[in-house]
Amino acid sequence: MTVPDETQGSARRRVAATWLAALDAALEAGDHAAAASLFAPECYWRDLLALTWDIRTFQGPGEVESALRAAHGPSGFTDPVLEDGDPVPGVIGEGIETIEAFFGFRTAMGRGRGFVRLVEEGSGSFRAFTFLTTLQELEGFPEKTGRRRPREDRRPEDHVKENWLDRRTRTAEFRDEDPEVVVIGAGQAGFTLAARLGQLDVPTLVVDKMERIGDNWRGRYHSLTLHNEVCVNHMPYLPFPDTWPVYIPKDMLADWFESYAKALELNVWTGTEFLDGRFDETEKKWTVRLRRPDGSIRTMRPGHVVMATGVSGIPNVTAFEGMDRFRGQVIHSSRHTDDLDVDGRAVLVVGAGNSAHDIAQDLCLRGADVTMLQRSSTTVVSLEPSAARVFTLYSQADGVRPLEDTDLRSASVPNALLRRLHGPLSKVMAEDDKELLDGLRAAGFALDNGEDDTGFYLKLIRYFGGYYINVGASDLIIEGRIKLKQGKGIDHFTEDEVVLADGSSVKADLVVLATGYKPMQEGVRALLGDEVADRVGPIWGPGPDEEQRGMWSRTGQENFYVLGGSFAMCRIYSRFVAFQIKATVEGVAPPRWAPDTTGRAL
Repeated sequence: MTVPDETQGSARRRVAATWLAALDAALEAGDHAAAASLFAPECYWRDLLALTWDIRTFQGPGEVESALRAAHGPSGFTDPVLEDGDPVPGVIGEGIETIEAFFGFRTAMGRGRGFVRLVEEGSGSFRAFTFLTTLQELEGFPEKTGRRRPREDRRPEDHVKENWLDRRTRTAEFRDEDPEVVVIGAGQAGFTLAARLGQLDVPTLVVDKMERIGDNWRGRYHSLTLHNEVCVNHMPYLPFPDTWPVYIPKDMLADWFESYAKALELNVWTGTEFLDGRFDETEKKWTVRLRRPDGSIRTMRPGHVVMATGVSGIPNVTAFEGMDRFRGQVIHSSRHTDDLDVDGRAVLVVGAGNSAHDIAQDLCLRGADVTMLQRSSTTVVSLEPSAARVFTLYSQADGVRPLEDTDLRSASVPNALLRRLHGPLSKVMAEDDKELLDGLRAAGFALDNGEDDTGFYLKLIRYFGGYYINVGASDLIIEGRIKLKQGKGIDHFTEDEVVLADGSSVKADLVVLATGYKPMQEGVRALLGDEVADRVGPIWGPGPDEEQRGMWSRTGQENFYVLGGSFAMCRIYSRFVAFQIKATVEGVAPPRWAPDTTGRAL
């Protein structure tokens, strides 16, 4: 990359500052064509609420120009300033050299922060390859953190009447008022959102059917640990301790959830079932019914409902012929297995994704005679080095850069660009894992590398399934300790066997259906009924502009949001769900961004 003959740091800063000034001048003049000319022929602009009050991706200068024309007028984009410190060199994709820079700006909605990757287009001329704009603070409603933390009135007479514990107990019970937001699900999605809403003074109640906070992790199979590194999985405001292991065990994480809820003063009702909800279009309020642990029904009138039950919602269980005559036990993979005596018993695990492999491994090591039924091909990668490559951005920045910076860099790569990046990356992973994959093929295991040769991570983005990150089960398959039946589904059950579609059979005392979960839209249907589910539509998987459908922004149902995904996704996008809710509560939310600047349906 050619830069002027001066120190590299100051040269990169001059390049980035010049580009940002040119963008500002073009927008100030209302010359959107000039602004779009500052973007490379292949470019991606991703906006998280800042200019569109939506989560949108625009590809190519034409879409960028149309989007800026529609967004700049009502939203504003002023005072763009490079942040302190010199921009850094980077490489993205197949050797594309970039200059990377963080910048701040303001819009009518508040303070924003952005990240741009500039590429050289001719000698000394730089254009944007990726451009990210995010809302970081809602105008007039800053988070109560740092220097804005609450300052308690210390006059003695006030403390005699009610101390902190009294207030917390009263607030958590919602004795005197209903919450503004009811969040369904006390996992990472529900807790990250509740924490952010708490710092925005939005009364929020999290409800969960589990008896104890963390039971959604505590109740899983005995050997479970997270499959990505601790540096990727921090939660807002309270990161994991530096002393924690790289891969967090499930029970350690479960206990952390309890601590997190206490430290962040989250209002959580466990043992509470969300029965149903109905939205009043006139009053803009929900009527929801909650069944409490004592069996009583509490009716509430929140303004917003958020489904934060995650991608793992309603188990996908098929009723096969003869299951009622089967003398063994049939369970879904979502069920707790630690209490099962499996030593010496024949177990059939139906499925070949992450859960199927992890459960098969756990039961095998506990003495079970395990057979895995693989009905379709699977993408397999090693935990290290392959899967870790996807999160290199976080591992390299851990302890070096603020997590918020890494989150911005990660969010700046839209799904449309991920496809291009993960094709070459998946080939590197396959080369790293050649011995592992050859061993699986020799064992009869059916492998694929994703539908367009983009590997496991694009499967996560598209389906949240269809892959396995090897933490030992593949080795057991190669060694023959986990047996394999491949390519055939179940036809029916007998008293002691599972008969497959090809007529072969497998003896079983226990059948574990690791058959995944129903689409998230069906979770909405179960909670809120057909009409709401049909308005919301499909959830998860890239939509028309490659953003995730139905996630993290306004849905087809007013005052209803869906939040889910990985720890990193929940940490990043909970901020924007919280802003959207707070703006609606305060009456300052802009109307839904109407212009279809991409020629695709909103």
